[in-house]
Amino acid sequence: MLNIGAKIKELRKERKMTLAQVAGDRITKGMLSLIENGKAQPSMESLQHIAKQLDIDVSELMQTENHQQMKDLYRDVEIKRLALNKEHDDKKINEKVLELYHLIHPFYENGSLKGATFEEVRIYEVYLTMRYFAKMDLSEKPFAKLIKMYEQVHGYSKILKIYARMGNIKFLENDYVEGLRYLHEGEKYIEKYGDLIDDLEKLDLYYNITVSYAALNDDLQMENYLDRALKLAKEKKIVYRLNDFYRFLFFIHCSKEEGEKAYYYLKKIRAFAEIMEDPNETLMEQLVTLLYTNQIEKDYEKTVATRFENSFVLEGFSYSADIFFNGQYGYAYYMLERYEEALQTLKDIVIIEYNQHPLDLSMMYMAFAVRALCYFKLGDKENAKRDILYAMDGVKDLKVTREIRFIIDAYEEIMK
Repeated sequence: MLNIGAKIKELRKERKMTLAQVAGDRITKGMLSLIENGKAQPSMESLQHIAKQLDIDVSELMQTENHQQMKDLYRDVEIKRLALNKEHDDKKINEKVLELYHLIHPFYENGSLKGATFEEVRIYEVYLTMRYFAKMDLSEKPFAKLIKMYEQVHGYSKILKIYARMGNIKFLENDYVEGLRYLHEGEKYIEKYGDLIDDLEKLDLYYNITVSYAALNDDLQMENYLDRALKLAKEKKIVYRLNDFYRFLFFIHCSKEEGEKAYYYLKKIRAFAEIMEDPNETLMEQLVTLLYTNQIEKDYEKTVATRFENSFVLEGFSYSADIFFNGQYGYAYYMLERYEEALQTLKDIVIIEYNQHPLDLSMMYMAFAVRALCYFKLGDKENAKRDILYAMDGVKDLKVTREIRFIIDAYEEIMK
């Protein structure tokens, strides 16, 4: 650790100030001399006074000896993190996660990440995130210590992001109530720091709260936070997150078979995907197109004539979208009574761990119900019962939607 006294002495001499001038009327010249020579440790109150006399921020007096090293590490970490976000290959993603972890770990072990600067806190956050991605620690608890650390370095927007991550971890465990509690804790910081928090982080938080209330079947609160988010976006002319809200609204209206409203949001999703030219946006536009064709237009020939194959890529994750796309293709084949083609399409489907929202779960488990019905129609009752029991168990705690009603009806047909 850098000798604070030596730093004070260095800055005082640079400014050609005397001991008396820096000491002022708050501390004695003798005490200041002891501090400068490392024979006394100043209180935080004394440090704040000395910093004011030297016309600097108190954080400058508390920087560690390896401050430049931390700045260099911060730059390297952010460069590698951005490269990770752009990676599509699962193996390379895992390699980059471990590379980031091993880059930061020595600094964590030697106690360098004390949180004295924004850079240190950010590096520590990335370190915990890589541990989570590498499945070294899947708890949200380690992230909690970042809240106060970011508050001390005035990283108020980052605080919302940390609460969102903690909420998301609980969400993926299907603990929607606890996840929502974290999100509302983050919301308190919006009230506390107001304009000091970036509007994009506010939109992220409102989006997460919206989908959490949807998961808890609380339509009133869902609409409340949806309105807050859209109002903020329109007032500040922000397009960020609008595509996520449009997709969310599309899925809700499509599930309710509200064709006119679903088509309204489908057009917006298509326009956004065309403008962004992002692989994930294009993939989502393709998926909602299949959903609209199947659930609203009911043009199953059109669905099976259109083939899309790709993977979603999010921060630290890459996962196949096959169960969503093949679920729609399989459903169309089933409705066309082309059962063997449906089974071939659905033979390798698996539930994606990353997607745990009830809307996603109901779509995924519906694919198993479709496969069960195809087995049943072809006389394979054993496999039919296996799949429909799996689907029913997967949605037993979820609100009944169109997709879940399909699963229930399939269960009654197969098990009667």
